[in-house]
Order: sequence, then C-alpha cells, then structure tokens
Amino acid sequence: MMINRLLLILCLIPLSSTAQICTIDFNETVPGIYPDTMPIGNVNQFYDEDITFVMPLDTQGFDFTNFHILSIALPVGLSWECNNSASNCDYDPQVNPYGCINVYGTPLLAGLYNIDVTVIADLTIASGIPTSFSVFMEILPANVVTTNNGFGMIGATGCTPQTVDFTNNNPGLLAYSWDFGNGNISTAENPAPQIYTTPGDYEVHYQAWSSVDTLEVYTLTNVAIQSMSGYGGGFPSFDDADAYYIIYENGIIFSQSGVIADTDPPVSWPASVLLDPANSYTIEIWESDAGEPLFGADDFMGTAALNINGCTGCAVGTAVVDYTITYQQILPSPSILSVDTVHISGFPAIPTVAWDSIPHTLSANDLGESYQWYFNGSPISGATDTSHIVQNSGLYHLVAINANGCVSFSDTTLAIYCDTAFVPLTTMNAAGNLIVLNSSTSQIQWFVDGVVLQDDTLDVCVPAISGNYTVMLTDIYGCSSMSVGQAVTIGLEDLTKLKWEMFPNPAGDFVRIRVGETTQVEEVEVLDMLGRTVLRSDGFIGEQLLELNDLNNGSYIVRLISADQVYTKSLLIHKK
Repeated sequence: MMINRLLLILCLIPLSSTAQICTIDFNETVPGIYPDTMPIGNVNQFYDEDITFVMPLDTQGFDFTNFHILSIALPVGLSWECNNSASNCDYDPQVNPYGCINVYGTPLLAGLYNIDVTVIADLTIASGIPTSFSVFMEILPANVVTTNNGFGMIGATGCTPQTVDFTNNNPGLLAYSWDFGNGNISTAENPAPQIYTTPGDYEVHYQAWSSVDTLEVYTLTNVAIQSMSGYGGGFPSFDDADAYYIIYENGIIFSQSGVIADTDPPVSWPASVLLDPANSYTIEIWESDAGEPLFGADDFMGTAALNINGCTGCAVGTAVVDYTITYQQILPSPSILSVDTVHISGFPAIPTVAWDSIPHTLSANDLGESYQWYFNGSPISGATDTSHIVQNSGLYHLVAINANGCVSFSDTTLAIYCDTAFVPLTTMNAAGNLIVLNSSTSQIQWFVDGVVLQDDTLDVCVPAISGNYTVMLTDIYGCSSMSVGQAVTIGLEDLTKLKWEMFPNPAGDFVRIRVGETTQVEEVEVLDMLGRTVLRSDGFIGEQLLELNDLNNGSYIVRLISADQVYTKSLLIHKK
C-alpha cells in the first residue's frame, strides 16, 4: 500500500506518438504531477496541454528501477503522447526523475472526468506491479461561435434544448428586424437569447436600417364616366358620345386620356398616373367634336377637384365619374441584410445495458451510433463496442453519441467480477519480514498454518513463529484471493524445511535449482508479479537447469513444491 501511495504521483502519461513534443517544467522538484488538475476543455474545440511529472526514487528502502505508462482513459476524442515514446514510455527515475506528456485532440463529450491511468512499476525486489490512479478533468459543452456581417451567434450548433445567444454586429442604427426561425421575431437592437426545442435547421433573418424614411405612393389606376349630358351645342347628336378627360396638377395639364369614340357612357380607361399628395389636382370631362365639323369646338362637360382617396359617383359638371386612386407605403431598403442557420440535433436512443455474470459481459443493442463504456465514472480506453468484457468489479454505464455529438446515457450497472487467476504475491525482505506486493486497496489478512493472525492486517507481516504464512486479499465487492504459502523458520533451524539454492540470480537465459541429492521436487513454477504462471517444469531430484529463453527481463517468483510444502524465492532476470 505504501508503493501505491507513492506511485500516485504518476497519474497521467501518454499512449501514442505524434510530431508534437511536450515541454518539461524543471521548476518543479517535489515528486508529483504539474498541474495536478487538467485545464478545462470544450467540446469541438482543439485541446493541447503539457503535463510535467516528477518521479520518486524509492519506497520502503527499495529503489524504483522503471515506471511504464500502460494506458490512460481520456475523454472521447482526446489522445496523448509521452516524451519518451521511442522507449515505449518507460522511465528510469534513477537516470532522470523528470518526464512529460502532451494531451491533445478535440473532445466530443462534455462532462466531469476522473481520468484513469494505469502505471506498471518496477522495484529492485519486484517488477510488473500494476497500479491505477485518477486525475480530474472537466470538458464543457460546445461553444460554437458563428458570425456574419449582420450578427453573430453563440451556440448555433447543439442538441435540444439549445439556447442560442445573438450579437448585433451593427449597433446604433435606426431600426432592426429579427426572425429567429423558431416562430419568434424581434425589433430589439440586442434581442433576448432564443431556445430551440425541436431538432432541425432554423434560418435566422436579420435586417438593419440606417434610414427609416418611407415613401408614400398614390396612383390613379382607373377613370370611368358613368353618364354625361349637354354635349352637341343643344342640337340633337347624330353620333354617339366621344368622351375623354384631362387631369391638371396645380393648374397645369398633367395627364390626358384618349378619346373613346362613338360610345355613350358608361366608358372607362385604365391608368397608371402617380400623384403627389402635396399638390392639387383637378379633372375635366370633355366630349370631342373632332369628327363633327358642323358642331365646332369640343364640348366641355365640367371640372372638379380630384380626391386623393378616389371617388365613386362624383359629379363633374354634367358628368358622373368614378375614379380609383391606390395608396402604397414603400419602406426604406435595409442597409444590411443577413441570413444564417441554427443547426439543432436530437439525442440518440438511450442504451439499455444487460449484465451476464457467466461470461462476465455487459451488452447493449447496436442502434448505429458511436459508443463509449465508462467504469466508475471514467471512460475505458478502447471500449467503444456495444459489448464489454468485465475484468474489474464496479459501476459501469454506456454512452451513445450520434453524428452530431449529442449523447444519451444508460443507467448505471453494478458488475462484480472475482478474478480466480489473481494470486497475492509475497516476498521476504532482508529483515525477514513478509511483504505483499499487489494488495492495491484490498483488505489484508495474514495466516500462519491456516490460522488467522489477529490484527495482522497490514501489507507487511513480521513473523513471530515458524510456519507456512499466507495472506488473503479481499476487495470491497467481497472477492477474496489467497496467496501461495511462504515457509518461515524462526530461531533454531528447522531440519524439516527444504534447503535449496537458485543460481545465478540475477539470471540470464537459464537458472539452476539445486536441492539435496535425494530430495524429490514434484513441480517447479515461475510466476510474474501479477501472480500468473509463465513457466512450469516437471519435478526432479537433486538439481535442474531451468531454461528462461522465453521470459523478458524483470522480477519473478520461483515456486517449488516438495513433500506437500511450497517454497518460494525471488528471481531477477536480466539479459544483456
């Protein structure tokens, strides 16, 4: 447990290599991580931060010989690299206690993260000791900024319900018009934020005016003479009427119609005559005698002021007249007109997670989204399928992410996995004390000859009597594992115990094991520091040469079984 506490300083380090190199802060001298909390990031915004770490040199009097960064479970979209990637992110603190990593990428999912880091540490007495740590990191939601010549938007892309803030890029003009596309409009210079609750694309229309002067247009569009009399100079007319009209503006002829010949009223003319309400207008009605030379000049029927609003059945001398005048207000053209789009996405279906304790598998239906499994609130590196094989007890949930970055979370599932292959590893130091090497956060209980040693619950046991010592580790989920026995002799030498030698140690490609000439060894095993059997040999009498060609450099435990007793020694393999 002391090892675990001191290893805590290696909470964050890399996985992949890119061209980017991180920078070490040599101002830090105390073992630890700097900074100890990752800077805040935003969804869909590139993230790039360097982290310096200072490694400890020893623990409990044993030197650290190597730290290897095995994995880091970063938020979705982020990657990392170490400054020693050429050596597979292995660090020897005895050579240089400093290292650094670069965390980079574009995060896709907002949240508060405890980033799990797995470090493999080697000591002079043991190697391959795995330890997991957590570092806090916060990823904020996307802060998408969209701008054009009219206005800017913050949050223009997001998931329902999405709030979008609008910024007027042209303050101080005389008038504004906003249409947000969600059914809301505004004439404010700085409108209130808008909430979009339904997935879709929404066009936002913006208009701004530097002038608010309007143009009022009056147009004479039709003139009709319904009846008239008194033409022909009092003589009976041999022909039908030949009517026409004249419009005067401020006493000057402004417009005149054509003659509708030989047609008694009602007669009418379409027109398109623009009138200025600031001026005065009159209308005259005439009957033309151009085709009747005996009757002299044209006959004047009468005159009347023109009503700017039009008139029906109005008397103009001896004529009755209808005329239509239309009104139109023409607004000024906007000085600036802009259109942009708000993109709102929905959420994927919520994953339903099932736990099958027989194959130790969590699974969910594949709905065509991207997925990320979480363990105790932190993302699991590489766990992006709809199923996940559980290798650690704890709380799991699945996040579904659609193409637009919107996410849904499954319910949390407790999965308990008791690893039957896990074996507590023990060794004896120079003082004759027993040490458990891979206790992690488990409860510890020591035994001698199968009897509980009361109050002996630490990672170091000081033997008081001779016997076969074992240790049981029990995690918080109730999973228990018992170590292989360690024979201990206190006081006078116990002649019943096995006398054996193992040399050379450190070893290269082979190690020789020697017992008494007539001593029978039933089995030989070599275990790594995770308690896994990596080499097994049949029994022998007297002496055996054990080939180590297939084993890597590191610390191992050699276990002999003889006369129903188990005996262990530490073996260091160091091949040149």
